Amino acid sequence: MTRQATTALKVLKTLDKYLERQAQKSLLMTVLCIGTVSVMLLLSVPKLPTRINLGDYEIAFALAMVFPIAGIWHYWRRYRTNKMGSTGENMVAQVLESNLGDDYYLMNNVLYANDRGNKEDIDHVVLGPNGIFSVETKHYQGKVTCRRGYWRVSFPLRRTPSSQAKSNAYWVNKAIKASGAFEAWKVWVEPIAVFSNPDVELDVTDPEVTVVTLDKLVNFVTSYDEGYSYSSEQLERMGEGILKQASNSIKQ
Repeated sequence: MTRQATTALKVLKTLDKYLERQAQKSLLMTVLCIGTVSVMLLLSVPKLPTRINLGDYEIAFALAMVFPIAGIWHYWRRYRTNKMGSTGENMVAQVLESNLGDDYYLMNNVLYANDRGNKEDIDHVVLGPNGIFSVETKHYQGKVTCRRGYWRVSFPLRRTPSSQAKSNAYWVNKAIKASGAFEAWKVWVEPIAVFSNPDVELDVTDPEVTVVTLDKLVNFVTSYDEGYSYSSEQLERMGEGILKQASNSIKQ
């Protein structure tokens, strides 16, 4: 059960709708690919008044149709993935904002560049008096199986939820240390993989990171007790340091 916060947590960075924008771009590309295939069919199907006799180029024209057809599959798949991700992130942000008190701080969609220069997006960072949490949100539907570092779902995974959560938590820890204010402090960032879809079925054994459903997230955060204690001022400085390091990594 989550608790109803008497006063709202402090949001240091709001959702920037990154995944929603990516979903819209992918949907637009899907529509363009469908339009391209439609035009090519109108120009090539026999007995249609729009057909054009291409002579020796008809075979090449037919083969060229493979590319927009593949584009439909590719961009529609990206649209669904980004749309699901956007839905999940909104749900998690709403639950955190509604149920954590003003002694907690929240940052959404922290975009940074990793050591290879690739951009990564941390869905949520929660800074609390009892600990620091990096939250990776997944909106998968159906059965999800985890056996330590091995994950199986109904579709291919580019990266596993645990590897993403650990990688992001590592970067957050490094960003806090790089800010200069906490070099001598023992700082641990707890990686969490949260599954926001109510229709997900989790089969998890010995996961490498904390795995919870959305209804258990707030309770895990508020009851976390590993001996850490941070003041409000320290948490604000951590948040400022994380955002500054993220911005600097993108500019480099």
